[in-house]
Amino acid sequence: MVAHLSIPPGPYQKGRGRPLYIFTDIQTHIRIASKRYCDLRVFASLCLNWSEGLATVSRMPARPHRTVDRVIQILETVSLSARGVTLAELAAALDAAKSSVQELTNGLLARGYLIEIERRFHLGPGPFILAARANKLAALSLDHQFVAEVGNVLGCTVLVGVRVGDAIVFTDLVGEESPSLTFVARVHARRPLYGSAAGKTLLANVPDEEMYRLLDLASPEQAGEVQQFLAELPQIRSRRLAFNRGVTLADAFAVATPLLAPDGSLIAAISAAVDASEADRLDEIGEELKKAVATLGPKYGLKPS
Repeated sequence: MVAHLSIPPGPYQKGRGRPLYIFTDIQTHIRIASKRYCDLRVFASLCLNWSEGLATVSRMPARPHRTVDRVIQILETVSLSARGVTLAELAAALDAAKSSVQELTNGLLARGYLIEIERRFHLGPGPFILAARANKLAALSLDHQFVAEVGNVLGCTVLVGVRVGDAIVFTDLVGEESPSLTFVARVHARRPLYGSAAGKTLLANVPDEEMYRLLDLASPEQAGEVQQFLAELPQIRSRRLAFNRGVTLADAFAVATPLLAPDGSLIAAISAAVDASEADRLDEIGEELKKAVATLGPKYGLKPS
């Protein structure tokens, strides 16, 4: 069982407390709240430091889980290889012992999420059945013709990116002005939200509590990118445009705006990308992108952003 209480805020939370988890013998989903007495079922050391504390029911925030992360990494690694992946290659990719990885692959084989051919793992039917049965993510079924029409209007590379957990994955693309950007889009690689123009757009359009939680997942090496995103945040929200001026990929200068469902909920981000020769036009291209979405979006079931 897990209890948690609020501790000093993380580096990007602006006064919001972060949860500290402790194991107890009480019910799951417990938050320590200020009350007049201490619940003796909580660890004595906690009670000594917090003279007032009664467990009250609350929802635990989403956070990474080691086993889940490894299962997802196995599936994603296998999905990126047309020739299949060996157990040794998976162990190297996960930086884990082969015996530990084999326990997970055995479970995935048993449930049909992997198949094994000549000692190489490939995706089984499981992921595809899930996608066909319960795909409610509008961005994955967004008409490619819409993306193509926006590309024709702007005359440059256009990409659509969706949030997948704490990352962005590009799901559609037209144009090939940036080889490195095209590669990232075609392999559906996970990228940090706070680096790319599309990622910044997605991050800026979630509720603040969720945004700061995602930012707190950044590594110390990514602190500079996070601080830059926070500096840009007011303008991203006021202009409905986010920029990446050759920072993450040297040959790609991009601007992005949100794609919204008719009810105003966020579906995805759409980016327009140019090479260095047109970098000085990026603000102008951003306004053209918003106009194109406003004009073309409604006939594809989108609300003007």
